[in-house]
Amino acid sequence: MKEEIFAIPLWDAFRKDTECPLCAIQMDVEKRYIESVLDGETVMDGEFNNKLKNYTFCEKHFRKLFEYPDKLGLALIVEKLLTYEMKYLEQIKRESKPDCSFRFQIIRKARDKMFHERNLSTEKQCYLCKHIEETMSVYTETLINLWEKNKEFRTLYESSKGYCHRHFHSVINLSNKLVDKLAKEKFLDLSFKIQQENMRRLNEELKWFIKKFDYRFASEPWKTSKDSLSRSIIKITGNFTDRV
Repeated sequence: MKEEIFAIPLWDAFRKDTECPLCAIQMDVEKRYIESVLDGETVMDGEFNNKLKNYTFCEKHFRKLFEYPDKLGLALIVEKLLTYEMKYLEQIKRESKPDCSFRFQIIRKARDKMFHERNLSTEKQCYLCKHIEETMSVYTETLINLWEKNKEFRTLYESSKGYCHRHFHSVINLSNKLVDKLAKEKFLDLSFKIQQENMRRLNEELKWFIKKFDYRFASEPWKTSKDSLSRSIIKITGNFTDRV
């Protein structure tokens, strides 16, 4: 049942004309998580607020949270994060005072270790990044299982345009889940072939896009190159807009 839930969006994403089907899925996953975080019940949930002690939000996700109209929900979350940070700083300040006692030396060693491991709030993981990455790992594993077990999906996979750089390497790394050595070799050969062919295609489209800025080619048609710049960036870095 769980595999079916993750398989449906994969079928839909691979049927789209996109440079990275996993980016298309990740956009939807990210949107759902952001809406969930800002949901009134989540914001007031004691367990969620407790988890925030060990997390923060990265710059990208703070920006996306801020773009949502619900400023009250975000304000309550940020207030909690600031409160936890102030308590932590107070703890560090208190434990940093000079004390020559043996007991304090032990406490200080433990504190220094904690301080080194966490490095204030800069080492805290983004709550959204963590949950999105975990969910995308499940999608990637499901993708590989689908390819192994479903002939129709294999055909769909062959006609795809590959992935962005990051998702391509995620797929390659997780292909170790394939137990059958021959199946793994076939999957890797096919994945590299698709990726390389589509990078060459994009490169040719981008070259034509560049030529169009030369007055000698001004009257020539754009062909498929008009949006090749944004699609090439997606190929290199993953989705950087609200569409793929």
